[in-house]
Amino acid sequence: MRMHPSALLRRLARDKSGHVAIITAIIAPTLVAGAGIGMEAGHWFYQQRTAQLSADVAAYAGAVVARAGGEVAEINAGVTEEAERNRYNPDIGTLQINWPPLSGPNQNDRSVEVILTQSWPRAFSALYAEGDMVFQVRSVARFDEPGPACILALDPAGSASLEFSGSTAVTLTNCDLMSNSIAVDALAVTGSGSVTASCANSVGGMNISASLTMTDCNEARTNLPPALDPYTELVEPTATGCKNIPGGGGGTKVITPGRYCNGMNLNGNVVMEPGVYIVDGGVFRTNGNSTVTGSGVTIFLTNDAEVQMNGVADVNLSAPETGDYAGLLFWGDDNNLADTSVIFNGTASSSLVGALYFPSQTIDMRGDFSGSDGCTRLIGYRIDVSGNTTFDSDCSAAGVTTLQTPGSVRLVE
Repeated sequence: MRMHPSALLRRLARDKSGHVAIITAIIAPTLVAGAGIGMEAGHWFYQQRTAQLSADVAAYAGAVVARAGGEVAEINAGVTEEAERNRYNPDIGTLQINWPPLSGPNQNDRSVEVILTQSWPRAFSALYAEGDMVFQVRSVARFDEPGPACILALDPAGSASLEFSGSTAVTLTNCDLMSNSIAVDALAVTGSGSVTASCANSVGGMNISASLTMTDCNEARTNLPPALDPYTELVEPTATGCKNIPGGGGGTKVITPGRYCNGMNLNGNVVMEPGVYIVDGGVFRTNGNSTVTGSGVTIFLTNDAEVQMNGVADVNLSAPETGDYAGLLFWGDDNNLADTSVIFNGTASSSLVGALYFPSQTIDMRGDFSGSDGCTRLIGYRIDVSGNTTFDSDCSAAGVTTLQTPGSVRLVE
């Protein structure tokens, strides 16, 4: 029996089966498009973050090159190489490098600005918008000015290559501490003493368990490049023959520059005339209650010659202010054995004005050595400062070569 058409329509109107399928079919394109746009938005967020990372590391690399004295071409090459290594694609974007930056608060020669643009074709969002999706990100990196150092440990890998221990009290005026070691405790301040300096710096890390006061830095600076040895190109002095220390008598002994074989044993009152003294083997020794003075003096120790400065000797020596060895007071041959003893000990009135340079040995500063009336610079393979050592270091007028600590690089915009 055939159903009348009107009855069939009424029956279909009352039938609710299949509604979901119909509704789904109607809205499916919208659901798929929405899901696709959501996925595309996540993709764009990822690409934007990737572009920002590329700009950040590229700007940092550019500032590192600028810090090393690089010119525009070198800075541009360093920035481009680092950006491409971190997924910048020059086929779909541009890289603008500005040194100094063209905008912002860091428009100076110590800052590098990178503006990175990337263009990506749209997917689902092309249904609603025209043109490619374009990202533009910006980053600025800056390096700090190099700071003058008073104490530099050259050891590239040793633990606590620059160490302050015991009850030491050290005050360094307008200059930094620097350790070239990559060790996690490259610079160590332990015990019950105190250290005051402009900044504390290291290639590696630090172990600070005692008082460290920094007058120019908010925090210690780690992971820096190594500081350069300022005396590595100096030509070592030479001399022939062997001189001796005058003996006998209770008066003042006056000694002259030259080569002293098997050490220099200084007793009583000794005046060292200006010039270069070569200590070939043996020990440079200041004995108890002796008084040693001299200005314009450089003491070169070779053939494993040692330094033994007695704790009750009164020693006042200063380096030459001009000439090939300006500012260099004690100098150890870089062929000296590492365990050759180098001990500086003295009274509170003692003063060493100039650099104590021992590139292959450990400088051991101990006792009650002061040097507060002049300046002291320490450059050694390793440096240990212990006991009740106190000295101020301000070499602004002493002819001493400035030790430069590398300025740290950081992102600032």
